[in-house]
Amino acid sequence: MAAYELERKAACEAARLASRLCLAVRSEMLHKENHMEKAGHEPVTIADYGAQALILQHIAQQFPGDGTLAEEGAADFDRLGTGEQHEQVKRHIEQVLDREVDLDTIREWLDFGKGKNVSRMWLVDPIDGTKGFVRGDQFAIAIALVVDGEPVVGVVGCPLMPFGASGAADARGVIASAVRGQGAIIEPLGEGPIRPAVVSEEKRASAARTVESVETGHTDHSWSAQVVRAANIGGQPVRIDSQAKYVAVADGRAEIYLRGSKDGVYRERVWDHAAGMLVVEEAGGRVTDLNGQPLDFSVGAKLENNLGIVATNDALHDTLLNAIQSVGEESGR
Repeated sequence: MAAYELERKAACEAARLASRLCLAVRSEMLHKENHMEKAGHEPVTIADYGAQALILQHIAQQFPGDGTLAEEGAADFDRLGTGEQHEQVKRHIEQVLDREVDLDTIREWLDFGKGKNVSRMWLVDPIDGTKGFVRGDQFAIAIALVVDGEPVVGVVGCPLMPFGASGAADARGVIASAVRGQGAIIEPLGEGPIRPAVVSEEKRASAARTVESVETGHTDHSWSAQVVRAANIGGQPVRIDSQAKYVAVADGRAEIYLRGSKDGVYRERVWDHAAGMLVVEEAGGRVTDLNGQPLDFSVGAKLENNLGIVATNDALHDTLLNAIQSVGEESGR
């Protein structure tokens, strides 16, 4: 068996379990105002905690000695959720697993691997793009295994992304996965064909398609517009929530993903990028920060040594980096 194939399969199955829960919660809650909130008023739905618990219980079963860095935790679950919301999380988990669980077990799952000082760390974002989830737009389940600071397995589940390339009408959702040195694949959320994920071969900036974050708090749209103009890229960026943007680049649906903070200081969280970065790279693309430096996942929960994100089909990467530099020189950024 190829290296890390067990880990890739486990992460894919965990993403499927989490996707089932997320879609069930979404169908109930999309038009309700009973989401929870955490610091900074970022919405966190019932699905966040249920999805993370399902993911980590699945990983704990197969890799009990591994550590984790994850978006949510048991303390947040208790502090931010009401008794009614806790019961909703419990009910949805039981429906997916088809067995009874108790709240203490769910708390244990939420904190599995937390604080361990080990070489193998799972980075988990149970719902990347929570605002997209609430709006009914794109969201993602992101799972990555990092060994000695290097992502070696990446899985991104996109429950609302069509399976077919170039926007083919198929609402089953997708799971994109990759193992370092072994390429990337796309498979439907349900049963169906598996195919390689391969980046676009487009070399013309004028024909390139760009994706960026929806939320202005996540990226500086005015800055990205300047970069797009400086690089002579045709068309307006398409705004998509979550690591679905990485999947779009990896699967040849876009050539460029740009992300730059307004203040030029913000540092990204590792679980927001590890899985998507690996999928793009193994599909033949390239991912760096705005200065062209590789992303460094070895320094904790944030990419402290990197500023912003540039993900491309590789053919256009230097064009983007040059445009970013020219925009920075003009603005004194």
